[in-house]
Amino acid sequence: MDFRDLWESVPYPAFVLNVKNEIKLANPLSQQYCETSLHRLVGKKLSSYIGPNSAVFEVLDKITSNSSAIVKFDVPINWKNKGNQVFDMYAVSVETGLSNLIFFHPKRLKGKMEQALLNQSSIKSVSAMGSVLSHEIKNPLASIIGAAQLLESSNVKNKKALTQIILEEAKRIESIVDRVQLLGEINRLDFDLLNIHDVIDKVKRSASQGYGSHVLFEENYDPSIPDVNGDFELLTQAFHNIIKNSCEAVGKKGGRIAIKTSFYSGLALSSIGEKNKKLQLMISFSDNGPGVSKSIISDIFDPFSTTKMSGSGLGLPLVAKIISEHGGFVELDDMAEGACFKIYLPAGDTSSSERIH
Repeated sequence: MDFRDLWESVPYPAFVLNVKNEIKLANPLSQQYCETSLHRLVGKKLSSYIGPNSAVFEVLDKITSNSSAIVKFDVPINWKNKGNQVFDMYAVSVETGLSNLIFFHPKRLKGKMEQALLNQSSIKSVSAMGSVLSHEIKNPLASIIGAAQLLESSNVKNKKALTQIILEEAKRIESIVDRVQLLGEINRLDFDLLNIHDVIDKVKRSASQGYGSHVLFEENYDPSIPDVNGDFELLTQAFHNIIKNSCEAVGKKGGRIAIKTSFYSGLALSSIGEKNKKLQLMISFSDNGPGVSKSIISDIFDPFSTTKMSGSGLGLPLVAKIISEHGGFVELDDMAEGACFKIYLPAGDTSSSERIH
């Protein structure tokens, strides 16, 4: 077995420290949490990234004194630039007491994966709903629009006002149906290799000229991330829905949306009948709005779940559907301020995107 591959595939932060708690080795997830490379981590004290008063060091002191393995649950860790998070910690002395190996298992990781799989199972029923609604509503729509056009040419008083109302309502319903129809099965044969930044840039330009003209967009892109295999227009629709949500949430003055892309490792999503997919790309959309109402957080990706007076409740379920069909998942991340949606996607060509960290 190649232990280097095993080490790099650990789906949570892991470190090897010397007796002075200086970092000797860190896996890719640790580098992401510390927001720096392995080259810069080696030789630095762990306290530089989690603070000197962390409960982690009490565990490390016990290991140094008795050389036994210790598991400690619900350890709060205040990562630099990431805030306080809770982990289960496993630590053991290695190399005959010269080093300590520690793993930090995020308490939220299990919940993330369970939610992603739950989304996948519910998406099948969403697909059926899309087919039914399309069949039941689109047929009478043709009659409504046809009647309105005939009414416009008759001698009925106020005919223009009546036809205008009919046409507007018909188009509104048709727009809803078109969006619901997208929740049906997606043809993956139409997928091509594409650069996710091209999709983001198109959506951002469009938003800046329209519904997001009052928002300051902040970009933090990783230009080295691999391409994805997908449908350009569907991903455009998904990103539009997320950004439009954020644009409507932030204030007319001082509204900001931060868009970040980064290479992600250590996380794989398993679907029934398919091979595990490494989710190597992460795209996040963070805003400084009031955040998501606690009353709908758990149902945020369910169809028709919304607190907006004029909202259809189909925008975010459509995002979840599209991203799932691309082999990934979307989550709403906890934020002290505003909301942050994170999208995880697999690389389109893993043979050309292998990396050594």
